[in-house]
Amino acid sequence: MARILIVGAGDIGGNLAQRLHADGHQVWGVRRSDKPIGDGIGLIQADVAEAETLQSLPEYLDILVYSVASPVFSKEGYHDYYYKGLRNVLRALKGQNLKRAFFVSSSSVYHQMQGEWVDETTETKPGSFAGKEMLAAEQALLSDKLPGTVVRFTGIYGPGRTRMIEQARQGSHCDPEPPVWTNRIHRDDCLGVLQLLIERALADKPLDDTYLATDDEPATLFDVLEWMKDRIGDVEPDHDLPEASRRANRRCSNKRLRALGYDFKFSNYREGYDQLLTEMGLI
Repeated sequence: MARILIVGAGDIGGNLAQRLHADGHQVWGVRRSDKPIGDGIGLIQADVAEAETLQSLPEYLDILVYSVASPVFSKEGYHDYYYKGLRNVLRALKGQNLKRAFFVSSSSVYHQMQGEWVDETTETKPGSFAGKEMLAAEQALLSDKLPGTVVRFTGIYGPGRTRMIEQARQGSHCDPEPPVWTNRIHRDDCLGVLQLLIERALADKPLDDTYLATDDEPATLFDVLEWMKDRIGDVEPDHDLPEASRRANRRCSNKRLRALGYDFKFSNYREGYDQLLTEMGLI
């Protein structure tokens, strides 16, 4: 049984905490609200942006998972909850002998916008404040004395994450040429990836410092929307997507993650969205 702290017990962190507890581990979750995380999971109410609230974290931890979400989409919010928040937690855990710390990051750290393939070795020079703050947090972890691993998720979809479905229902359209490449991963595969990495860390198996977590099949926005509209059937007339909705255009590779042995539950958008559309009663 390992002692695991999950900082940021929202959709990803909270469900991960429940899975790890079911596997027999002792788990604590840090969140700003006092909403329970699940039976048997310790709740620590704290705000990572306020270092003084982090003075009573558990001792003798084996694993840290940092999976917060900024409450506001702004440079200040991202700085406070990714870079500053992570550094506050690392300071609070100073002196503990963890096997590994994991930081849940994003593919927003990449700057490529012309449909290029990217992987963990690709240069990162983000232009957006979100990408810059994420990258700064990654570097803060990897420069710490604790062994650390960054997990860069692409576009997460699943229960409660139905933005693309709503766009399709509203008739959103993207021209097929030039192609706008997108990448995604189902929420359940996010959990599966983190579980695999944690299991390897606990077993003292080697891990790289960065993993790009995305499904097997980058797809164009045109293909995703048109497939989804065909599956739903009853959608509004086509209209162009706002430019802001297509700001990323790259193809993400999961070869390093696949080489580690991860087997995706949903290897492409059709498999994942088909289940989600069924659960929503749209097909």
